[in-house]
Amino acid sequence: MRKPLTDEEIEAFRERLVRVAEKLFAAHGVDGVTMRQIAKALGYSQTAAYRYFADKDEILAAVRAAALRRFCSRLETALKPGRDARENAKAVGRAYLQFALDDPDSYRLIFGSKAPERDIPEYSRTVHRFNSSMTDYVRDLVNQGYLKGDPVELGRAFWVAAHGIVMMHLSGFLNSVRARDELHKMVMQLIYRGARIEVEPNSGGKRASRASKTVVRTTARTRS
Repeated sequence: MRKPLTDEEIEAFRERLVRVAEKLFAAHGVDGVTMRQIAKALGYSQTAAYRYFADKDEILAAVRAAALRRFCSRLETALKPGRDARENAKAVGRAYLQFALDDPDSYRLIFGSKAPERDIPEYSRTVHRFNSSMTDYVRDLVNQGYLKGDPVELGRAFWVAAHGIVMMHLSGFLNSVRARDELHKMVMQLIYRGARIEVEPNSGGKRASRASKTVVRTTARTRS
């Protein structure tokens, strides 16, 4: 009778299967890979793969979660406690771009297919971690008085812009890293300027949003 696998052995096999599946997905596309191919690449029967994952969707979710954890680690490492929020924002932006440049296959796997239709806890936890990574540095910008607005919504704006630029570069619409970086800098500055807080003259250093300054000017013209 075969000896039951320990929890450590089960986890080791799952991790190995995920690594093999990630390579296959990157080489052939998600739709071009079957459970049979994954099992064959591992040297096991298709039945063996089903002992550890319910189906290919669950394997894909595990692959994406593993790649997303690597991405989160890059972003979290870039965020230094106690550093000026603007410097942290720049560092997170550079880390975002660099991950996509260093590991384009993982980047495409993370964002190249829709989320699982059913809840897969491992994947959901990792997505939550990623969302925090894309919000924490923006929350610092708001808390330190540089931006005004909802950190979650502002974080999404920065993220959507960065993702679009990365995909343009990966797809060949930006023909160099320099072109990518210059466009990224310009777009980030535009978003930042739209949400930044400026110091009003004669306000004793009190910051006011650009929107509120516009209201003040409009009111003054109306009264005159």
